[in-house]
Amino acid sequence: MTCSRFICVANIYDFICCTISQLPVIIAGNKMDLFSQMSAAAASDEQTLARSRQQIVSILQRFKFVRQCIKCSAKNLLNVDEVFLKAQQAVLYPITPLYDLNEGRIAPDCRRAFTRIFRMYDKDNDGLLSNAEINTFQNDAFNVPLVERDLAGWKKVVSKNNPTTDAVIREGKFTVAGFLAIFDVFISQNRLEVPWRILRTFGYDDDLNLEIPDSVTWPLSSDGVSFDHPSWSLSLSSRKFLTTIFHQFDSDKDGVLSTEDILAIFSVMPEPSLPPWHPLRAKEVFRGCFSLPMLDPLDVSSRSTSPSPPSTNDSSPGPGPVDPLSASEITICSGTSLPSVDISKRSSNTDSSSGRLPAVGTLPQPLVFLDWMGYWHMINAISPSRTRAELFRLGHVEAKSVSGRKKKSKKKAALAPAADYSSVMIPSKEIRALVLGSRGCGKTALLNALRFSMDDAVVDVNPLDTQRTTKPGSCCVHVRTKKKDTSPKKATIGDIESNSDGKEEFVTHLILTEVPQSGGRRAEQVKAELEDNCDLVVLTFDCGSQSSLLHAQDLEESMLTDDMPRVYVATKADDNDTLVGDSSPVAIARRHCANSDLEPPLLTSAAASMLGGTDAASVRQRDNVLEHLALCALEDDPDNGIARLRSTPHAEQKRREAARRKRIMWLGGFVCVSV
Repeated sequence: MTCSRFICVANIYDFICCTISQLPVIIAGNKMDLFSQMSAAAASDEQTLARSRQQIVSILQRFKFVRQCIKCSAKNLLNVDEVFLKAQQAVLYPITPLYDLNEGRIAPDCRRAFTRIFRMYDKDNDGLLSNAEINTFQNDAFNVPLVERDLAGWKKVVSKNNPTTDAVIREGKFTVAGFLAIFDVFISQNRLEVPWRILRTFGYDDDLNLEIPDSVTWPLSSDGVSFDHPSWSLSLSSRKFLTTIFHQFDSDKDGVLSTEDILAIFSVMPEPSLPPWHPLRAKEVFRGCFSLPMLDPLDVSSRSTSPSPPSTNDSSPGPGPVDPLSASEITICSGTSLPSVDISKRSSNTDSSSGRLPAVGTLPQPLVFLDWMGYWHMINAISPSRTRAELFRLGHVEAKSVSGRKKKSKKKAALAPAADYSSVMIPSKEIRALVLGSRGCGKTALLNALRFSMDDAVVDVNPLDTQRTTKPGSCCVHVRTKKKDTSPKKATIGDIESNSDGKEEFVTHLILTEVPQSGGRRAEQVKAELEDNCDLVVLTFDCGSQSSLLHAQDLEESMLTDDMPRVYVATKADDNDTLVGDSSPVAIARRHCANSDLEPPLLTSAAASMLGGTDAASVRQRDNVLEHLALCALEDDPDNGIARLRSTPHAEQKRREAARRKRIMWLGGFVCVSV
C-alpha cells in the first residue's frame, strides 16, 4: 500500500476480509520517500493521515493474524530487507501454535510442551527450577551458560510481568508460571525464534506434536542391535520416575492420588489429557495390540459430583488478558505492554491443560501407590514400546549407562520428607497370566471380583454385571506375600513392610488378561502370546458344565507346552449341588490335576457369598485366590520361605529323574576314572 493514500488502506481491509483467513500477514507501507514531502506541503492532510493510521491499528486489532505494519521505501531501499525478513520469520516461526491471539495468552499446546520441559529439568522434584537447573536447561538448549546477573534480570522481568511475585518466583526459584512467563516475554517482543528453537530441540514439530524417537520405542541392546521383543517389565529408571511423580503430585500427602492429582500429572499430554489406560484413550493408544485395558468397574458407574479443576502450588491469579498487538503508531513491531500468563483457575468444563475437565463419569478414579504402579505394569505388558512412548510424553528419558569417569553429582536442594523414594529399590514381582476358558464360563465376572475392593463398596458395583467379551482385555491386581526377614533393616515405604512376626511382605503385581473363546487367526495369536509373553495360564471352567471343563482340557492339550505353568479355576462354585458326585466337573478336574501332579482346582464364585462380597471374609477369599495364583508362577526361594505350588505337569517327577540321571552320569564317570 501507499502510506499516504486512505483508499489503499480500505482496499487492504476488504482484501483481508474476503480472501485471507489465518495465514500470517505483513503489511508494508510503501513510498515512505514521498511521505515527508507530502506532509510538509499539505498540512491539511494530517487528518486524513490520522484516519489512515487509526484504520491500520484497527486492522491489527481485529485480525490477529496480521503480524506487523512496516513503513518502507522501494526507491530509497528503506526497510525493504526488514519487510522480507519479517515475512520469512512469520512463516518459519508462526505465532499461532504458540499464542492464542484471541485470548491473549500462551496457547494450551504450547503450555503443555513447556510444562513438560520444566518437569524434565526439575531434578529435585520440588516443583521449582533452581539457578543450576535453569542453567542446565540453557546449556542443553543453546550451549551457552547463564551468568548470575542474567538470572537475576529474568527474575525481575517475570516478576514485573506478573504482579503476584510468589506465583512466578518462590524461594528464589522459578515456578511453572515463571518459566512460562519467560517465553511470554519473548513472544511479546516478537522474538519467536527463541521458543521455536527450544521446542524443536526437544522434538516438537510445527504443530507442537511431540515426535517419539525410535530409540525410545525400540531401545538398542549393548551391541547396538535393536530388541525385537523387549522385556515387558518396567526398567528401574521408569519405576523411579513413576514413584517420584506419584509422591510429587500427591497434593495432600495421604498416599492417594486424587482425581485432580492424576489430571495434573497428565496435563502435559495431548488432549484428552488422561491416563493411557482410560477408556477415552486406551483404544487409540493400544490399537492393534493383543489386548486392551479392561474398563474399571467404577468407570461404568455414575458419579454424583465433579471435582474442581486441578491446581498446583505455582498457580495464582494473574492479570486479565492484554492485547499484545495494540499500538498508537503505524509501525507496530510489538505491544507497548507485555501479555500476561493467565494462570488463574479455569472453569470446570475445560481440559486439564487449558483448564478443561472431561465430562462427569469419565474422570479417572483415585489411585493408591500400588494401584498406580499396577496400571503401568499392565499397559507395559500390553505394549512395552507404547508404554515407553507414554512415559516419554510425561517427561521421562530412559537412563543410559555411561562408561568411564562419573561426573560428580551436584548437591540438590533440600527435599521434603515425602521425597524419599527408596521404595523403588525394594524388589517386587510382576506376573502376566492369561485367563482362558469357554464362552459363558464366568471369566469376566471372576476378574471383576478379583479387582473388587472394600473401597468400591461406596459405589453400587456388581461383578456379575458383565457383557460379552469380544477382544482380550487386561486388568491389574496386587497381592502381598510374606517371606522371611533375612535383613536386620526395616523397610520404610513402598512395596514392602515389616511385620512383628519376623517376616516381610513383598508385593506381587498380577496382570490378568482375559482371552475370549475364539478360533482361527485369533487362536494363533493366543498361542504366540502364550509362548512369548506369559508366566501363568489360568484355565477356567464352569462347575456345572461338563463341556466347559472339556474345553479347558482341550486348550491345555492343544496350546500349552509341558513346561508352561497352569492352574485350573472352577467358577460359579456358590451352587453346592454342582460340586457333589464323582461325575461332577469339579471331581473330574481334581482327578485330572492329581494325575498331572498339579494343584487341585480353585473353587471360586463372583457371587456376594464368596469373592463378590464386601465383608472381611470375601476380602480374605480374594487375597487367598490371588496369593494362590502368584505362588503358581513365582520361583522357589527356600531361603525366604517361598515354595512354588505345583503348576507344571509332573515337575517333581522330572526333577527326580533329572537328578537320578545326573547321579548315574557322575557314578559312570567315577567308575571310568577308577578303571
